[in-house]
Amino acid sequence: MKIRVIISLIAMTFLWSCATSMKYTWTKDNFVGKEFDKILVLTITKNLKSRTLFENTVVENLAEGGVNASSSLSVFTPVEKMEDLSEDEIEARIKKGNYDGVLVTTLVDINTQDVRANSTTSYYPMSYGHGYGYRSFIYSGYGHMYEPDYYREQKTYVLESRLYDVSESDPKEAVVWSGQSELVDPSGSDSASKAYSDILVKTLLESGTIK
Repeated sequence: MKIRVIISLIAMTFLWSCATSMKYTWTKDNFVGKEFDKILVLTITKNLKSRTLFENTVVENLAEGGVNASSSLSVFTPVEKMEDLSEDEIEARIKKGNYDGVLVTTLVDINTQDVRANSTTSYYPMSYGHGYGYRSFIYSGYGHMYEPDYYREQKTYVLESRLYDVSESDPKEAVVWSGQSELVDPSGSDSASKAYSDILVKTLLESGTIK
């Protein structure tokens, strides 16, 4: 089976369809959660529509949990290139907005593999194979193999979110939580954004990471 791995950190589309939980989570030692006053929600992508949709969805979900948050679009405008900003400029803007927390989400991996799809040709187990000799078995097997759409490409998107405590004096120590989730076979951006946002916010609130 052919397996291809494509890595992209800035070109994500956020077209997801299924995810049920954060697959991996990490919490900084001795961090017991915090009641943030104002959280900046940032998505690393060049796709403005995807960025707007996801950030707004996360902000709405946090608001429902009583958490004050806002989209990064007011801090880092769509006409700007984040890569052109220095780390000092990024930090200055965040602190100017009085944010004490930053929640960053990015695509870290795309796993692509060929998987067996439904076939229009009937296939029967050995108990049905009266007279089904090796020649017929090999012949019909290749028929399955080369039938249109017998194998299809499946993509698994690996997304990572990190929560930073801006009040930490050492920027390298600012990350207090991170989590990854896998989303299989993208379909629609609206439902997918809501699905991942629900998982992300639920995890952060139920774990007490954000109080």
